[in-house]
Amino acid sequence: MLSRGILSVALGMTVPCVSGAQTVSPDVHAKAASAEYVPTMTFDVASVRESPPANSYLVGGGFVSGSTTFRVTNFDIRNLLSVAYGIRWDQMVGVPNWRAMFNVEAKSDAAMDERMAKLDRPEAQLEQQHMLQALLADRFQLKTHWEMRSTQTYDLLVGKKGVKMAPGGSSPPTAEELKDWGDQGLPPIYQRGDGSPGHGYTFVAHKCTTAKIAEMLSGQLGHPVKDRTGLTGTYDFILQYQGALQSGRSADDQESVPALDLAIQNVLGLKLESAKGMDRFLVIDHIEKPSPN
Repeated sequence: MLSRGILSVALGMTVPCVSGAQTVSPDVHAKAASAEYVPTMTFDVASVRESPPANSYLVGGGFVSGSTTFRVTNFDIRNLLSVAYGIRWDQMVGVPNWRAMFNVEAKSDAAMDERMAKLDRPEAQLEQQHMLQALLADRFQLKTHWEMRSTQTYDLLVGKKGVKMAPGGSSPPTAEELKDWGDQGLPPIYQRGDGSPGHGYTFVAHKCTTAKIAEMLSGQLGHPVKDRTGLTGTYDFILQYQGALQSGRSADDQESVPALDLAIQNVLGLKLESAKGMDRFLVIDHIEKPSPN
């Protein structure tokens, strides 16, 4: 659900960032482990069509909040897998290099919508993931397994000069923000902007925890980021950036907006340190393009 250049970043089952990756909130997996909630819902009807190339410039969609209805336009297979499994693109192994986008419309019945509306957010997200996983298995003949592998990670720490962020609630949401997000509710952190030279992108945060910041950074850097700050409060901030790592810029780069890793130091008072760790990877054993409806 992209509107006015705003997209949700790594904070639940919304719209994946098509230039990067998406993760699902850690509380989803925590809920599954602690409460042993077992999702069972599936779609009753589903339409999966390959998008005409001429229409591939518009990308958006997701689950309608609190329901079983799923609509996406011009999602490639990586975006579909990202939503279905709550993982970043770099956590996928063996994804086919298809030059194809898909338009998907799927839903269950009114009884399932009523049941979904009564679930808390982690349970609803688990159900929505299960529904999309079942759809991919049925229409794309998807078969997968999980593996734990060693990978590049980062630790999020407090910088030498301390935290520079304002306390949570210092900057209440504007009327425009409340209008833009509507029934979805304003997330603790979201991204806006078009990435144009000299402007880049902007992250806006309201009552955001450092755990959510680490989650956002994981999606942007394409590697796990662990919150090692020890901070327990919430924060408000506006963070402008262009690109992920300052070290990735060429010597003749004239971009005035700093990369994300430098911006969090200058604006938030946080820093990233490179590390090594384990992460789970979704391995694609088999997948096929869906047959026409």
